[in-house]
Amino acid sequence: MDEFATVDVNQGNPPPEKLQALFNDPERVRVQTLPCALEGLNSKAVHFPAGVRTNPHVHTMGQHIIITDGTGVVGDESGVHVVHAGDVITSPPGGWHWHGALPTTAMSHVTVEDPGLDLDVERRDYDEVYTTDLDS
Repeated sequence: MDEFATVDVNQGNPPPEKLQALFNDPERVRVQTLPCALEGLNSKAVHFPAGVRTNPHVHTMGQHIIITDGTGVVGDESGVHVVHAGDVITSPPGGWHWHGALPTTAMSHVTVEDPGLDLDVERRDYDEVYTTDLDS
């Protein structure tokens, strides 16, 4: 039987302990576990308040992100990209990236991913590129 859920920015829990290091401000992030019938994959809605984002990381099997609310940012090997509700981003297996809200605007997304996650990666220009004029 199919399973259904509704993504709701007012729902969710703090990230589980094993994911705390993924976020620059984990106390403010809310995570909703969503149903996912695809073998070996997980799905979550992640709600990022303004100024909150992930730290750089890679997913061993890649990650698919659907922006559901607000305006956010994705940094990857080719630069920094402003994203809006309705945008879909796919990161290849082992692709270095980070994502989250803009400094001044909240963002929510849904992910579909394998649970393999590596946070032991270079920060590169992560700190320098996240400025308040990203959406200008």
